[in-house]
Amino acid sequence: MNKILILVLLIPIVALAKQPFSASRLDKLSGERKSKYDTKSEWDMKYSRSSFVYGKAPAKFLAENYSYLSEGSTILDMGMGEGRNAVFLAQKGHKVTGIDISSVAIKKSYHLAREFGVKIKGVVASLEKYKIAPASYDAIICFYYVDRKLVPKIISWLKPGGVLIFEAFTIEERNKKSHQNDPVEYYLKKQELLSLFPSMRVLKYEEPAHEDKKRASIILMKPKKKES
Repeated sequence: MNKILILVLLIPIVALAKQPFSASRLDKLSGERKSKYDTKSEWDMKYSRSSFVYGKAPAKFLAENYSYLSEGSTILDMGMGEGRNAVFLAQKGHKVTGIDISSVAIKKSYHLAREFGVKIKGVVASLEKYKIAPASYDAIICFYYVDRKLVPKIISWLKPGGVLIFEAFTIEERNKKSHQNDPVEYYLKKQELLSLFPSMRVLKYEEPAHEDKKRASIILMKPKKKES
């Protein structure tokens, strides 16, 4: 009787062992789970619609302040998306390279560039892993992409005297009911941009309290090399 009982108990265990674990179950067992916001497939899916997710017009802060950029600048667009800001700057005579993890977004950025009769360079890559030589760009723009680990790299990628235009949502936006499931690290703390790049000179800063969308926007300049 004991032998029969042991055999009956083992059967479901053996059967379970032969069944492959699903990805979600493996995540639970291992304690590891990749954020859906960081995966290429999620962004590809988001950008796969025929329309442009964020429209074709540039961000308002960029459209109002592009004059801070030197004529004919070489510009890096971090997390370019579908290319609305890159195409706008190319129309102004700048040479723009945009990096994004989504191949779908890069493809749409080329379509947008052709629509407006300009050329941009798109790169499908992770900004954390992509190699960029120091002092490669006259300017860098970064809109709604927050990764604090990249701050030292951003500064190094700029040429002396180079300009950074940065904008992102603040924690006030994240506190809205529609955003409360978003990772908190993707949002800026109050006035955080004023101290995030301590070695750079602040040229302009905005954190409007009256706007519905809570954002912070900044324009900074990397110090020029001291003359010997």
